[in-house]
Amino acid sequence: MKRSAIASVALLILLLAEASYAGAPLSGAYQSTDLGGPVYVGRYTEGWTTGGGALQAGTTLNAESWDGLALASQWRYSCSTEGANAVMLVNTVNANGNGSRTYMKTFNGGNIWLSGLGPWANGDPSYPGTITSYVEFETITYANWVPIAAITNIQALAKFDAYPGSCMTFYIGNGSRISTTDLGQPAPANYPGFLDPNCNPTYTLGACWDFFTVTLTINDCALGTERSTWGGIKSMFNE
Repeated sequence: MKRSAIASVALLILLLAEASYAGAPLSGAYQSTDLGGPVYVGRYTEGWTTGGGALQAGTTLNAESWDGLALASQWRYSCSTEGANAVMLVNTVNANGNGSRTYMKTFNGGNIWLSGLGPWANGDPSYPGTITSYVEFETITYANWVPIAAITNIQALAKFDAYPGSCMTFYIGNGSRISTTDLGQPAPANYPGFLDPNCNPTYTLGACWDFFTVTLTINDCALGTERSTWGGIKSMFNE
């Protein structure tokens, strides 16, 4: 009798668990509103401790969608931490300190979240997941050795917690730095907080960015993901 009751309870738990998930997010390529698509553009911060910096290990990211009024109403990803100092790939800075440098930054860990009301909606209230790969290519422009501007391009891959067979790649083809505490510029209002490596908003130093030309692609993980060549990456910086 006890075994029968235990089996019944276990079956009920399984049925409830299955009932809570309606279906994996719908496959497709979803572009941001500036490209004519339904995905909101984003706002992004990188936080670091005293003595740290955007190109150094320990920097932690925090990105959220921006619909013009509110953050994170459609998507967000956060808590990835730069595992090692950035690698310089291109350097055109001359003896007078004028030019640009492009760096590759690799982040580890982190999580993603998609609203269940987004264009990928398939019945679930939301679609949380984990980031499995995140690489950022940041180009910094210098004038007399001062880093006066920066742009970024990002490629990342994530898996959904409830649907491990579904993957999401996301590309940001145009990120523009809005402020950085390195130049004495405080964070403006309505940007995600500066996170520490424990995913807490304790840092007071960091940089704020606007993200455009966003593409989210959801598909079966078995299909694999496309890897861009370095030639392809360089072409993005020349557009």
